[in-house]
Amino acid sequence: MIRQLFKRKFNQFINRRGRETVPISFDWRRIYVLPSKPGIFFSIIWFLMMMAGLNFNNNMSLMLVFLLFGLAQVVLHRTFFNLKNLRLEQVKAKPVFLGEPVTLNIQIGADDEKWQIRTDNELSSDVNNITQQTAQLKLLVPSHKRGWQPVERIKFYTRYPLGLFTVWVYCTPDEFILIYPKPESPCPDFPHHGGREGEKPNLKRGDEISGVRDYRQGDPIRDIAWKKSAQGNQIWVKEFNQSQGKNLLFDYSQLSHGSTEFKVSRMTAWVLAAEQQQNEYQILLPEFDSGMAAGEAHKHHCLTALAEYQSGDKP
Repeated sequence: MIRQLFKRKFNQFINRRGRETVPISFDWRRIYVLPSKPGIFFSIIWFLMMMAGLNFNNNMSLMLVFLLFGLAQVVLHRTFFNLKNLRLEQVKAKPVFLGEPVTLNIQIGADDEKWQIRTDNELSSDVNNITQQTAQLKLLVPSHKRGWQPVERIKFYTRYPLGLFTVWVYCTPDEFILIYPKPESPCPDFPHHGGREGEKPNLKRGDEISGVRDYRQGDPIRDIAWKKSAQGNQIWVKEFNQSQGKNLLFDYSQLSHGSTEFKVSRMTAWVLAAEQQQNEYQILLPEFDSGMAAGEAHKHHCLTALAEYQSGDKP
């Protein structure tokens, strides 16, 4: 109880600045300093040496003690200024599908030379030296939900030069990552006809019926083989030949069963499959019509719409 309260208060304190617009400069007022584990061990040895020197009145021992104390002061100063005035200049990430790790491309810069800048992410790259104004590092973070995921708090730290002190800083950049829906796997067959109710399917080459299969959740009602299904206790669905170059319409309203996430996942799989087969396609969502097209830009447009659908506010 007390531990959770302390942790919550501490998080409120370090997050008091809220989300910050990039670029972010780290001045001395936001830098934290504590001895590292080697630094604590060094302090214990130093204290024992000082007590022994005072107890036995050993001048050489006391001289070494004060020399080590001066060294620690220089190291503390150098470690602190190794992080001071560091700048977070850019945070970018390419869209990924839900469940995949996100690679944050972080650009940091400084007016003077910096050494051994780290983050608290074990899967991140490190910057050993900043000499040309800017440097790049990569940070892997998990994807939690589809839509626009905010970039979480980032911790930069350094222990340069001797590792006796840890100097760190927190920041929460006001940036967002686009997370596409997770596509259904394996990809279901394309809907035979995604048009609106009352329209007759326009059968053409590549649309011939190739057979029947078991009904799957989310299959359009118009694809059900009613005559064959009436002969037994099982529901059958018509399968159609797929051909390259045909226009495909994926209508959200025609998916009669399943949750929103299920429908979005299925439409994502259809978009990817249609793009791979070089078909032109169109998706229809409530209050969104992508238009009939193909290509990377159109795919991104459709996947973005599916990611944003009922996922919360846009950034």
